[in-house]
Amino acid sequence: MLRVFRLSLVFMAIILPGLAACSGEEAPECSNDAQCPNGRYCLKGKCIFDCTYDSQCPEGFHCTTRGKCERGCAKTNGGVEACDGVDNDCDGSTDEDFPDLGQECSNGQCPAGIFICSDDGTHVLCNGMMPSEDDSTCDNMDDDCDGQTDEDAQQRPCPLTQGVCEGSVQTCKNGQWTECDYGPSYRKDKDEKCDQQDEDCDGLTDEDAHVVPIGESGDHANDGVDNNCSGVVDEPGGIMVKAQMHDGTYFAIDAYETTVFENPDCTGTRFGEHQDDYPAGFPGQGTHTVELYACSLPGIIPSGFMSWYRAQWACEAQGKRLCTAEEFQAACSGAALTAYPYGTNFIPGICNEGWLEPSEVAPTGSYESCVNDYGCYDMSGNLNEWLVNDGKFGPISAQVGGGSYACLICDDGLDCTTCPRGLDPFFIDRSTNCNPNIVKDFENYRKDLTSADLGTRCCMDLQ
Repeated sequence: MLRVFRLSLVFMAIILPGLAACSGEEAPECSNDAQCPNGRYCLKGKCIFDCTYDSQCPEGFHCTTRGKCERGCAKTNGGVEACDGVDNDCDGSTDEDFPDLGQECSNGQCPAGIFICSDDGTHVLCNGMMPSEDDSTCDNMDDDCDGQTDEDAQQRPCPLTQGVCEGSVQTCKNGQWTECDYGPSYRKDKDEKCDQQDEDCDGLTDEDAHVVPIGESGDHANDGVDNNCSGVVDEPGGIMVKAQMHDGTYFAIDAYETTVFENPDCTGTRFGEHQDDYPAGFPGQGTHTVELYACSLPGIIPSGFMSWYRAQWACEAQGKRLCTAEEFQAACSGAALTAYPYGTNFIPGICNEGWLEPSEVAPTGSYESCVNDYGCYDMSGNLNEWLVNDGKFGPISAQVGGGSYACLICDDGLDCTTCPRGLDPFFIDRSTNCNPNIVKDFENYRKDLTSADLGTRCCMDLQ
C-alpha cells in the first residue's frame, strides 16, 4: 500500500507540474547559473545581472561575463598597459611595458635622477636636473651642467652707474656678489668738492659744494661750466651766486660788493678804494667816455665814492645791471628769509656796521660770519649799495640798501647823525636790516652823491 502511495506522488509531480503554483508558491527560474541566459547569473532562483561593464561595478570589482560584479582586477585604459602604477591589462603585472621605470638616469652632464612616468602615462622621463641655457645665476651651482660653476655670472653693473661710479661692477665669488668698489673719489650722499665731478653718483655735479672764491676768468670765462660752484655759469666780472625771489624765480647777484677795475677781466687799476680817483671820463653824473668794470672778488677793498650813475655804468659794462630793491631784500635774507644775513636778531659786530666802535671800509668777505646761505657777503654794513629803484624824491634820487661801516642814523639820507654807541642797538640804522619795516624803508640818496660809504653790487637775469 505504501509503495503505491509513493508512485502516486511521483506520478502527480510529472503529470501535474503546476501543482506547486496552485499551492501559492512561484516556481524558481533557475537553481544554478547554467540555467540562465548569457550575461545573467542565478540568485535565489532568479536570473539577474549586476553589470555590463567594469565601470558599473564598485571600486576594486570587475564585471564577469555572467554580468556579476566580483572583487578583482578591472581592465583600464582599454586593457592597454600605461605607465601609471596600475595593472591596466589585468595580467598581474604593473607597468611591465616600461622596463626603465625607476632606473637611474641623467640629463646631459647634470646630476643623476631616476626615470618616472610622464604625466600622460605614455612614456618615461628622467626627473634629474635639467641644464639651463647658461649659468648666469650667482648661486654656486652648475646650472647648465657643463662642469663649471657660475661661469656666466662673473660680473654685473653696480647699482650706481653715474659720475665717478661709471663702469663699476660686481663679481660673482663663491655664489655671492662682491661689494661694489666705486673708487677713491666716491662720496656717499655728498658732493661737497667743487671739481665738476659727480662724486655721490646721483647724476648731479657739485650740488653740495660751497662757492670757491675764484672768478670765472681766462679759460673758464666761456666754457659753459660752473667752475666755482656758485650756481651761475660763466658769470662775468668775478663771482655771482644764484638767489631766489619770493615768487620762486631766480636771478644772479654778486657775492661781494663791487670793486671798479680798469679791465673787464678784473685786472689793471682799481678805483674808489680810498678816494674819489675815478678818471675824468667817468664822472659822478652826466655822460661817461671811459668804460670801467664792476668786479665781485673776495679780499679787496670795494669801491666807494660811487654815484648811482657810476654804479650803473660799471655794472652795465660787465653785462650786468643794478639790483632792484626786491632782489636785494630776497638775496640779503637768503633762503631762510631772516632779518639779517646771519640770522633773525641783530648782533653787533657780526657785520661791519660800526655799532660797537668807529669803523672803516673792510676788504670784501673779511667779516666771515656776515654771509647768508646763498654765499653773499657784506649785505649788511660795509658800504651802502645803490639800487636801481628811484627814491622818494623822484628821478633825482635812488634807494640804497645794506647800511655802511659809518653807522649812521639818517633821515632819508639827507640828515644823518652818527649812531649813539652804548645805547640799545635797536636804534641802529634800520637799513642794515634785510627787510626794512613798514615805518622805515630803504634809505634814499641823491643819484649824483659820491661819498666814501656809497658803493654797489650788480645783479643779472638767469635764463
